[in-house]
This record gives sequence, C-alpha cells and structure tokens, in this order.
Amino acid sequence: MNEKGLSKLYWGFLFIMLSFKIQGFDILPDIVGYLLFAFGFRDLASRSDYFSTAAKYNIPMIVLSIFSIYERPAEGAGIHLGQFGILGIPIAIASFVVNLLVVYNLFMGIADMAEKRGRSDLAEESHDKWKKYMMLQIAVILSFIMIIIPPLAIVYIVVLFIITVILAISILGFIKRCNIL
Repeated sequence: MNEKGLSKLYWGFLFIMLSFKIQGFDILPDIVGYLLFAFGFRDLASRSDYFSTAAKYNIPMIVLSIFSIYERPAEGAGIHLGQFGILGIPIAIASFVVNLLVVYNLFMGIADMAEKRGRSDLAEESHDKWKKYMMLQIAVILSFIMIIIPPLAIVYIVVLFIITVILAISILGFIKRCNIL
C-alpha cells in the first residue's frame, strides 16, 4: 500500500512541478498531478493523519488547476491578468497558499511515516525537501517583482527554471527512496 501511494505522489509531483505549455496548452497539466496526489493520499491516509489533512487541502487544488490547463498566450507587452481579470490575483494567492498546505502535509506525512519506522534520516530529509520546496515557491513569487528589471528578470527566470528541474529531480528521487517505508 505504501509503495503504491508513494508512487502516485511521485508522479503527482512530476506534473505539478514541471510545466510545459505549447500554444497555451499545458502538456503536463497540474490537474493530473493533484488527482494523483488525491489517490496517493487515499492510499496513505491510514499511515499518517498528515495525508488526510493534505487530501482535504488537495480538493480545492484539483478545482483550481482546471483553469490552468489552457491559458491564452499573452499578446503584446504589458501586464496580462488572464481570463479572470483582477479576480485572478486573489485566486492566484489562494492557490499559492493552498498548494503550500498540500505539499507541507505531504512531506510531514512522509516524515511521520519515516519516524514511525525508525528512519530519522528520511524524516530529516523530508523536512529539508519541504523547506527547499517552500523557498522555491517564494522565489517564483519574487520573479514577478523582477519583471521591473527585464535583463535581470530573464537571468532570474532561467536560473529559477534550472533550480526547479534540479529540485524536482531531487524530490522525485527522495520519494523513490521512501518506498521502503
């Protein structure tokens, strides 16, 4: 049961951390990741209360991620608020916060499982992965401020992309190693 649940979390992370859009369509849609999370949380709920909590926060993320499957490509320069206009700002903030709650509870659930099995090394690593994920999400938010200085913003976004890929690979490897729990 643990291996199946963790495998679903593994694939879910792949979908939520990496985003590739072609003509506005997300090739790795977040909704698939959050659905995989839902099934993984269901499989792991008996192992830690954190997974049950994560499952509750995950429901709004499934709904919110529907709207990110297709985003009309921006035309011209300037700030584009997207399909929701000014309402998109509070939706984006809510999505950001709820995503952090889902991922926090996911990592704490893994840490809880590891501690119950006497694997303090994996529990500590889980806490570390959570901190790095949170810092990455804050760095993504800061990229919107960097837009003020276009040359610096380009470098910042490229570096952020590289860090995202490295962290995604690191998290995926960590979840694979947790299959022993």
